[in-house]
Amino acid sequence: MGDDIGHECGFAMVRLLKPPQYYLDKYGTHFFGLNRMYMLMEKQRHRGQDGAGVASVTLDVPPGSQYIHCEKSIASDSIKDLFGRVQLKAAEKAGKAPKIEGKNGVSIADPNWVREHVPFCGEAYLGHVRYGTDSENSIDKCHPVTRESNWLTRNLVLAANFNITNNEDLFASLVQLGQHPRQLSDTVMLLEKVGHFVDKENNDLFVKYSASGHDPQTSFSLIAENMNVARILRRAAADWDGGYAIAGLLGHGDAFVLRDPSGIRPAFFFADEELIAVASEAPLIQSVFGVKEETVHPIPPGQALVIRRSGAWTLERILEPLPFKQCSFERIYFSRGNDARIYREREHMGRLLLRPLIKVLDELGVTLQETVLSFIPNTSELAFNGLAKEAQAYLDGERDKLFKELSVSGAGAASEEQMKKFDQIMSAKVRVEKVIHKDAKVRTFIQEASSREHLTLHAYDVHYGTIRRGLDSVVAFDDSIVRGNTLRNAILRTVDRLGPTNIIVISSCPQIRYPDVYGIDMAKLGDLAAFRAAIALLRERGMGHVIEEVYRACKAELKVNIKSGKIRNHVQRIYAPFTPEEIGERIGQDVRPDDCNANIRIVYQTVEDLHRALPEHEGDWYFTGDYPTQGGAKVCCRAFALWMEGSSARCYGVDSALSLARFRQPVLVLGSGGREHAIACTLTKSLEVSTVFVAPGNGGIGAPSGSDEDSLAPIVQPQIEVKAPGFEEVVAFCKKEGIRLVVVGPEQLLADGVADVLRKNDINVFGPSQAASEIEASKAYAKEFMKRHKIPTAECQIFKGKESLDAALRFIDEAPFDVVVKASGLAAGKGVIVPESREEAKKAVRDFLENGAMGAAGEELVLERLLVGAECSVLALTDGERVAVLPPAQDHKRIFDGDQGPNTGGMGAFAPTPTVNEEMLERIKSTILKPAVDGMRAEGRPFIGCLFAGLMITEDGPMVIEFNCRFGDPETQAVLPLLDCDLYEVLSSCAKGQLSEEAVKITPNASAVSVVMASEGYPGKYETGHMISGLERARCVPGVSVFHAGTRLATAGVAAEGEGRRTNAEAELKRLIRKVAKAETILTSGGRVLTVTATGRGLAEARERAYVAVRSLHFEKAYYRKDIATFRTGAGDAGMAMAKRPTIGPSYLGAGVDISMEHAISARIQPLIQSTLCQGCVEDMNTNGLAGLCDLPTLGFKEPVLVSSTNIVGTKLKLAMIMEHFQPVGVDLVALCVNDIAARGGMPLFVMANFAAPKLDAQQAYSVNDGIASACKEAGCTLLGSKTAEMPGVFNPAGFDISGFVVGIMERGTALPRAESMKPGDVVIGLPSSGLHSNGFSLLRKLADAAAIKYREAAAFDPTRSFGDALLTPSRIYSKALVALAKSGKMKAAAPITSGGLLRSLSNALPQHLKASLKAEKWELPAVFRWIAWKFEIEVSEMLATFNCGVGMAVVVAVEDVDEVLKTLRSFEEEPIVAGALEERRSGEDVVVIHGAESCWLTPQEVGVSMPYPSVLSGLRDKQHTRRSRISVLGDGSLAATARTLRSLMNASEVARFPAEVVSVMSLVAKSTLVDQAKEAGIAPLVVLGPGGGIDMAAVEAELARCEAELLVVLNDIETSALGDDFIGRWEGKMLLCRSSLIRQVVGLSAATAALEQGVCVTGCTVYQQTPGESRSPIVSQETTRVLADDTPEVLYERIAAECETKALPEAVELIVSGRWRPRTAKATAVANGYPPAQPTA
Repeated sequence: MGDDIGHECGFAMVRLLKPPQYYLDKYGTHFFGLNRMYMLMEKQRHRGQDGAGVASVTLDVPPGSQYIHCEKSIASDSIKDLFGRVQLKAAEKAGKAPKIEGKNGVSIADPNWVREHVPFCGEAYLGHVRYGTDSENSIDKCHPVTRESNWLTRNLVLAANFNITNNEDLFASLVQLGQHPRQLSDTVMLLEKVGHFVDKENNDLFVKYSASGHDPQTSFSLIAENMNVARILRRAAADWDGGYAIAGLLGHGDAFVLRDPSGIRPAFFFADEELIAVASEAPLIQSVFGVKEETVHPIPPGQALVIRRSGAWTLERILEPLPFKQCSFERIYFSRGNDARIYREREHMGRLLLRPLIKVLDELGVTLQETVLSFIPNTSELAFNGLAKEAQAYLDGERDKLFKELSVSGAGAASEEQMKKFDQIMSAKVRVEKVIHKDAKVRTFIQEASSREHLTLHAYDVHYGTIRRGLDSVVAFDDSIVRGNTLRNAILRTVDRLGPTNIIVISSCPQIRYPDVYGIDMAKLGDLAAFRAAIALLRERGMGHVIEEVYRACKAELKVNIKSGKIRNHVQRIYAPFTPEEIGERIGQDVRPDDCNANIRIVYQTVEDLHRALPEHEGDWYFTGDYPTQGGAKVCCRAFALWMEGSSARCYGVDSALSLARFRQPVLVLGSGGREHAIACTLTKSLEVSTVFVAPGNGGIGAPSGSDEDSLAPIVQPQIEVKAPGFEEVVAFCKKEGIRLVVVGPEQLLADGVADVLRKNDINVFGPSQAASEIEASKAYAKEFMKRHKIPTAECQIFKGKESLDAALRFIDEAPFDVVVKASGLAAGKGVIVPESREEAKKAVRDFLENGAMGAAGEELVLERLLVGAECSVLALTDGERVAVLPPAQDHKRIFDGDQGPNTGGMGAFAPTPTVNEEMLERIKSTILKPAVDGMRAEGRPFIGCLFAGLMITEDGPMVIEFNCRFGDPETQAVLPLLDCDLYEVLSSCAKGQLSEEAVKITPNASAVSVVMASEGYPGKYETGHMISGLERARCVPGVSVFHAGTRLATAGVAAEGEGRRTNAEAELKRLIRKVAKAETILTSGGRVLTVTATGRGLAEARERAYVAVRSLHFEKAYYRKDIATFRTGAGDAGMAMAKRPTIGPSYLGAGVDISMEHAISARIQPLIQSTLCQGCVEDMNTNGLAGLCDLPTLGFKEPVLVSSTNIVGTKLKLAMIMEHFQPVGVDLVALCVNDIAARGGMPLFVMANFAAPKLDAQQAYSVNDGIASACKEAGCTLLGSKTAEMPGVFNPAGFDISGFVVGIMERGTALPRAESMKPGDVVIGLPSSGLHSNGFSLLRKLADAAAIKYREAAAFDPTRSFGDALLTPSRIYSKALVALAKSGKMKAAAPITSGGLLRSLSNALPQHLKASLKAEKWELPAVFRWIAWKFEIEVSEMLATFNCGVGMAVVVAVEDVDEVLKTLRSFEEEPIVAGALEERRSGEDVVVIHGAESCWLTPQEVGVSMPYPSVLSGLRDKQHTRRSRISVLGDGSLAATARTLRSLMNASEVARFPAEVVSVMSLVAKSTLVDQAKEAGIAPLVVLGPGGGIDMAAVEAELARCEAELLVVLNDIETSALGDDFIGRWEGKMLLCRSSLIRQVVGLSAATAALEQGVCVTGCTVYQQTPGESRSPIVSQETTRVLADDTPEVLYERIAAECETKALPEAVELIVSGRWRPRTAKATAVANGYPPAQPTA
């Protein structure tokens, strides 16, 4: 199993069902179970010789007694050694047993004492034999394996015959569950995966029984009786990919055997009243227990044999079965031949091989009479017998044929030739000899490679005299030819000593071409004789390119997730050009020993004949490459990649998941900007890279950059100093870590000579030397260089030093063109001035030369002609000789929209630019890039790295503005996402001088747009340290990556010792763990903070996505240009297909509706929609997921009738907002609708959904739709369309709503309920709910809020989950089970228990003359309902009228159909409850009566659960808590409505992403609703009434200091004047006032009175910032409500508080605290001051 356990092992299970006295009386032994287990394992000796183990479980022993025993052995005869030791221990203990009187008065050992005290005398046994596949052999590699606990029901023992192909995925899932697996092996993965859900089942049941009032001991007794093993296995095995037959024992006595969904690995069982036995092969059970063949049954694929501790057993469907692919090779090679079917199958295989043998004999000119048939011992004997029998039948047929010929012509007329033939035929017989015998019991099929050849030389010998030397041919029949080593090294050499003319080797199975990945050790492609032959043929015939192509395709396939269902086995291309005969002939050449004299021919069974012989075993992937699982195809690709890279590792197992990692290389990227982050992220997608180190790095290093988690290596930020001139720490780090490539980002490092230092230390580096870097470091040099090599550029003049100032000024005056002023040195992208006038040019020259504005960089100037045209940037990768060009890009240098303001390092870019077509790009390469590279090489400065050409496309063609010696920023962020090649391979080939100019591949028809988000004030002064939010939301936008530049972690500090110093294997584990690691808080630390890049099908789509992502991000004082990839410059741009220019003036976006966000969300959810498509439903691609088509005739209904249901989730949404967990409510929406459809007897067809919010959030919308899609798949219907809508002002700021409808179909006349058929005595069956489902939340939230219960704290009834998460448990979907019942005609009515609770919901389905009489004792009231009833003192009648009380669906069936209905429901994994029956109803009686609810369900004492063991299952989400601003609230308290306003603020703070929380409440009135509200929230209110009746400002100031308040909220019943101007001045910008009027100055009831007196139609509330001088106080938020004719001041004031203040105040707080609010005059002021205005970003 994997690398840990042997392959094609054997296992056995025995479960005794009778008391020990029974077996003693019948079989005369206390050790019946142990003896039978010994025989089952002994008869599987052929499956395992390297190790054996056995475990037993004894039921119902008292505490203190050992109830699990396990023993293992790796002795030379492990089975004998194992059972010898076990029996010795057992016999020794049994000798101490007390005696009792047995039959006939004979004294015997007490069998009950023996069962309880003697090892291995219990009821359940599990045994395993191991077949080792390598030279390593240890006890740790033997099964059974155990997971131990002091709690009986949490002990787990496993033994299996299996191999799992997706170890990496399972490892990551365990990490996500909170575990820390000790190693990456499939044994550990499965043990821990099953064990985790065993723990969860224990937890869930303990919560259930403990909350019901049972003490812990009773609870665990109930757990042992009611543990659902099938549910455990469904949860654990959901993601397994592989072949397996897994057996397990639980400490309390339950047992199971699970078989994989394809039936790859075998498992058979037998059950009678005495015992249940399971084994890998049926004949074992037949022989050991003496039972008939027909009583032994295979466990069906995807099902589990589940044995309860009571002895009852069932077959449970665990996984959906896949196409049946039983392993044919196991049938051929491993299975025992004494099974009647196996005997016949192997004989048939042999018979089918005579025809190809005769063909070969004819080709050799040899008759059957001149041929000796023999076989290679031992497993091929049965098939050989079939060949011999068929040969005899062939001869008999030839005789009959000749007789017929002679009888027609007459004996006297027979020719001489016919008579000669007659004599030969009559004397002919099949010559069968045992030519070969095995001289030593040495396995050659599976053995350590280093010793295999020597061993095989002595494994076989011959019987001399069986062959006539020089006359006979010999057939050597074998069951398989895997490696060919045995043939070459032993058999052919040995047989050749007998002197045959021909040796014909026949294999009863086809050519083994592919590795087995499911348990048979054929895991190295290079070991397979057929593979080596095909490779040799490819090379001989000049087709070696196929090998390289397959390698690249396999490497690409390794990046694909197996869940995609799109993995292809590219290794099949290796064999495609050749026939099986050609490959067989080549194998014959390869295995022929050099000293062999005989002619060698090899005959293989064909795949078609194999299937004729084994019609029930269609698994043939090792012959055909058609793997039954996606993981199999992926592992085959891995095997090829390992072979190409010279690895000797197997393609799976402990080392397999890391095997490629050991051959992958660590890379170091130097730099800290967005460019370096983009390079690093692109490098992580290479299979060649193990780890990407980035130094110095930034806050985004290690975090995911994009929406697609396709990185294959971790990004690590080592703590090393990158310091010129020696770069000592960089060199030391590279040598220590074995860095194979360094990629240098910043130009300054290159100019400082870092590449030279690294090359001197034999470290490959992508980046030019210091000398070559001068092409950027000195613009003066670059200009002279271009002049020398005739590279087109603007004419110029160079001036150096102050002494050249006058000459430079004269040049400006005299030049016949406008000039550009450039500092010659490195100036971080800010050394170029494009003046508007000659005077401005002169000023720039004086600043540089005279005033030293640019320091040393500006001591030398280049004054050049201003070129006119379209700018573009072309990045060329070069190895110093060859050039590979990346897509042309265009950047935006100026800070402001419209290309205004000062130059920056770059505010955005897009690629490819329409300015440059293919013809122009080729011209750029031939006239600029290639001459530059050639020129640098000619001047002794070979340029190795990225040559960046900044170009102007003029009327005269492309001209160089500047050369840079490195990747551009932000062009790199736009260009790299377009690559469709391995960046590491390209850069590495450059560094090694081996670049192919065709190496760069670009994704066709794709564009990218990058938008830089900067700190306000950049490129001047700016603030840092602001928290960045929305990164996850931005990455939810399709095609978006967020690259970090000026960021740092809030927890940034010195890395832990050893950071950055890890092996490749450790790096691989780190990558898996990082997939599920939680995000850290990231702060701004620079001017350019983030680059948001989006790809799309064209610039318009890419730009739209980029800005959607930008608007999802937020940090205080963020700025970005809004016109990236829109405007045109220059005359040469006419007709370019640019993205649409942003709207100037009023816009839909300005009104709060982001259509681009709607489009992005729609694109993001398209894969979800497509994943749900079912028969008959087709998405209409023209509607972008908003509609679809349903083809009813394809569904097979005779008279179809459509039925529809619509619903909303209701106030459960509020809880989802608080918890920020939205997927469950998506499930709820579908569940409500499909359950309604199914209850009417319909089959759900499709769902249409709508998601509406005040501001769309891509992450939120995707999560909801993910829930909708998962529910559709569970219900078996299609999500045909999902619409999103942005509706500002309709909801609270953090609110949203979802609605939808389902359309179903049924046959006419089958609609439910069938009222006329219902009658007294009909049975009501309940299907359990998962919790509250979606009803009762309005009541529950009100009660929970009043009780100040925190949703994020542990639930009292289940401490392993938060209260909120427990309530959010999604509704169950019953549709599949109900549809099956409706089709059977057994269901008379069904009622989803929703609105109205159990009482009202069920009554809706019943006719007037009947009532449902239910018994509460029939089901346990779930813990959540029991706790709700106790905590809030809710009467049982109200519970029943509000909640489902544990029953989510009620079904009415006839009493005679109950058993069949229960069976059907259980087949759909339901746990039905026979809850009651229908009775006659008298007038006035209740329609639903539930008897005994008060006595069964009410709990007098507190309901709470204290877990008796450390909870390893905690579902409590340890989400990162965002720091919140602290709010203090000041109010008068005399008006009751102010408490409502305070409550709205507290409710908002329950939402995780709300940026503030109330920490203090101050009131002028000691007894008020305001004070009561504060107390309910757990806040101690402070009364601040002064002696004179005013506000005690000293007390206010002291309270604000005590609670460290950052914002003061003054409610609408406080006069502003009472605060004082001095206080207002000190709290300016940190205080919000709320007024119940649209005029700021009016307070409290006076505002409502004034509105009524003035006769206005509309009033509302205003929230504003108070500043000294009322006229300047800026408004932050307002809400309105209508004034009604019958309003009084009190009524109107209450409505303003309820409808307006509860919305406006939380919104205003959110805007102020988040920094997103700006005064209306902010933009004009900012522009006047020369700084860009901050833009709202969320």
